[in-house]
Amino acid sequence: MTELETMLRASLEDFALTRAEKKELKPYFAKFSGDQVAQAKARQLAFRLANSAIEEYGQIAAMDWLQDVIKILFARENEINMSAYFSPGDDCLNRIRRLINEAQQTLDICVFTITDDRIVERLAEAHRRGIKIRVISDNDKSEDLGSDLDRLESIGITCCYDRTEAHMHHKFAIADGEKLLSGSYNWTRSAATQNNENIIVTNDPKLLRAFQETFDSLWKLLFRS
Repeated sequence: MTELETMLRASLEDFALTRAEKKELKPYFAKFSGDQVAQAKARQLAFRLANSAIEEYGQIAAMDWLQDVIKILFARENEINMSAYFSPGDDCLNRIRRLINEAQQTLDICVFTITDDRIVERLAEAHRRGIKIRVISDNDKSEDLGSDLDRLESIGITCCYDRTEAHMHHKFAIADGEKLLSGSYNWTRSAATQNNENIIVTNDPKLLRAFQETFDSLWKLLFRS
């Protein structure tokens, strides 16, 4: 359990299990399959670490991390997962930031507006570590006071804009083609502090395919237009 504790503590540093960390844990936990005593000890360790992390990372982030660990410990192949988050409060914000942290290769983002620096900072970090990021947004909102689209473009993140009379009102993001985040939540501070908003996160392949096709169609239509 000492080795396992080291692995789990490392994954808690950014309060999210990355794809690489999950890949490392899966064969380790597979050794516990059918051994109820070993599984119980691993589960107790994860609960203890999550409990100790609540003060630093917050209850929602710590419990999300714990849920991911338990899912791997008792993994079932091809399981569809879905979770919901609500505002006011930081639950939606933290889940968006976590999705960005978890991305290993690509992030496709389609949002009405981005004005929350706490999200932009994570996008900048993801860009620096080599994540390919594409952003679609609304042209009118991109010119609002506080919009961070110019900042994203200035650091090399590719953005394109809907320039029709109607609004590009989507709010969704896809990480690595494997995880979808969508809901009413605008990527703004007021969405976290004032509005009643929601997001869901899922790995449902049918939903992923539908949203990815929508993103790709919009990108082809709007990019360089």
